[in-house]
Amino acid sequence: MSDSSGRRFVHDELMSSDVNAQGSPSSFPLTRPRPGPRPKTQRILPHLQLDQWPPPAIIEKLVHRSLSLPLVGQRQSRMASPDTRALWLPDEAAFGPSEAFIDDHEFCHLHALPAGSVHLTLPAALMRQSVELGWAESHPIVLSGLPFKQIVMVYAPRTDDELDVVMMLVNASRSFALGCGSNNGT
Repeated sequence: MSDSSGRRFVHDELMSSDVNAQGSPSSFPLTRPRPGPRPKTQRILPHLQLDQWPPPAIIEKLVHRSLSLPLVGQRQSRMASPDTRALWLPDEAAFGPSEAFIDDHEFCHLHALPAGSVHLTLPAALMRQSVELGWAESHPIVLSGLPFKQIVMVYAPRTDDELDVVMMLVNASRSFALGCGSNNGT
C-alpha cells in the first residue's frame, strides 16, 4: 500500500476511526501538574534526564504500550544513542505536518534505562501545556533556529499514574504524526 491510492485508503480509514476523534489537542486534556520538582537535565546535546529515574518495570510497560499503538513500528533512532527506540509510522500513515516528525517518520523516541525519558513532537498548544504543568521541557534544539520547533523531552514516568500521562502524550504525538485533526495547535 505504498502508492497514492493505498495512502488515501489508510488515511480515509484513520479519519473515520476513533483515532481521529482523539487526534486534536483538546481531546488530550492535560490538567494536573506532575508531582514534585522537575528532574535535572542536560540542556545541551545529547539532551538527557539526569535524575528521578524510573523503575525498570515502568519502562517495560512504557515500551510495551507504545509499541502496541496501531500503526507504530520500532527501529533504532538516527537522532539519539544506539540503545534508543524510535517510534515511527509507515509511509501510508504519516500524514502529519513536517513538525510532527523528528526524523523521516519518527515522531518519538524512548531512551533506555537508566534515564527512561521520551523525546517527542506535540501540537503547539499541548506542547506548551505539558511544559507549563511540569511534564516536559523544550528540547535545546528548539532554540537553535533549526526547523525543530515542537520537540520536547517528556520526563520519565516513575509510577503507573505518571505512565498513564506519558502514554497520553505519546499517543498525542502519534495522532499529530498521523495528521489527525490537521491542527498544529497554534
